[in-house]
Amino acid sequence: MSDLDPTFQYQSIRDEIKAEHSLIANRLSWYVTSQSFLVTAFAISRGNSFVWFHWFSTLLLPVIGFVSSALIFPSILGACSTIKLWHGKQRALFTEHNEVKAAFELDRPQWIENRGLLFPKIMPVLFGFAWSVIFVASRFV
Repeated sequence: MSDLDPTFQYQSIRDEIKAEHSLIANRLSWYVTSQSFLVTAFAISRGNSFVWFHWFSTLLLPVIGFVSSALIFPSILGACSTIKLWHGKQRALFTEHNEVKAAFELDRPQWIENRGLLFPKIMPVLFGFAWSVIFVASRFV
């Protein structure tokens, strides 16, 4: 890799992985919060007392919900792929430096990391699908 201390390299890689996980957490937090506001606005606008702007709940809110889902999805996938790249660099460091491998390698299956990133990948798809169903269903009501 380089002439840097292997322990420093390992710590740098772990810091980058941690930063990517923080980005995913921040993006997902923002996203779920925005979706909760949209769902609340949808529920209030579909109430009996809200009869004026039918287009607000049947057109505008589902479109905003779907577009926000479409916008957040690539950034979450990008962060997940960056995490995989950093894990690849970590494996290469372990292959090159056995003393770092002995000190820091966790003997755990790869599926643990993959399933840990499943929730942030699924949420935009789930909300996007829900907003699509709401949009289509509201056309027939």
